[in-house]
Amino acid sequence: MKRFLKWAAYAAAALLALLLLGAGYLYFASEAIIARAYTPARVAFHAAPASDAAAVARGAHLAVVTGCTDCHERDLTGHWFDDVPDSTIWSRNLTILSHQLTDAQLEAAIRQGIRPDGQSVVIMPSGEYRGLSDRDLADVVAYLRSLKPKGDVTPEPRYGLMLRAGLLMGKLKTDKEYSRTDKPSLDMGPKYARGRYLAAVACAECHSSDFAPRPDQFFRTPDLSLVAAYDRADFFKLMRTGKAAGDREVGFMSRTARTRFAHFSDDEINAIYDYLAARGRKMTGMDETAVR
Repeated sequence: MKRFLKWAAYAAAALLALLLLGAGYLYFASEAIIARAYTPARVAFHAAPASDAAAVARGAHLAVVTGCTDCHERDLTGHWFDDVPDSTIWSRNLTILSHQLTDAQLEAAIRQGIRPDGQSVVIMPSGEYRGLSDRDLADVVAYLRSLKPKGDVTPEPRYGLMLRAGLLMGKLKTDKEYSRTDKPSLDMGPKYARGRYLAAVACAECHSSDFAPRPDQFFRTPDLSLVAAYDRADFFKLMRTGKAAGDREVGFMSRTARTRFAHFSDDEINAIYDYLAARGRKMTGMDETAVR
């Protein structure tokens, strides 16, 4: 009996040592991914002045339709993502941060996914914002800087075991690494250029930059070729109310439509529809007369 207990103690000690070694490897290997430093590309970008009322108004509109107010809260003071298991991830308080960072640092964070310390930002769709024109980005920054700082500085992220394991297994990627695989959407020519641009800066966050599902995407979304099967009235209804054909709720899209896309102008929705429907017909070989 004593011999059995002795060997059981040895086995338990060995198991504990293996667990500690595994936990140590998980931490240090994932930390190397998280702490990887990137050098932002130098871009000649200058924000519009916060005193430019027209720029601020355009920036406020873009902040809603491109999702800034989704992730950073309506007042842009930051948000805790409670759906990330065993981790503490906050979006930043933009009313404070926009006054602390230079134009170049804000451009690098928004369009390149790189923080001032060189690390990748966390849960930031820079692949979508990479397509923002200089003017639109300048307007967004002008809007952010027109806001008076309020609230608290949000905490730095704390990464739990599940998130770290996901990074090591390739199931999760830092924003910078995820956006490396972005592909351009189909160019349908000058006639559809505006709709292509608006779709890129509003839809790519969930539907990928080429509007097609990717095998490494965090959650599955449909190929937007399906817009070719929508008539214009149904597409408008979806964008304005979140209701698909037959008054169906379509998950996250319904919520996003009501909080973001409903704020698009009619001209903007028409342009997005024209491009996505034309792309869908091209991708699927659908007859031009099949969509009104």
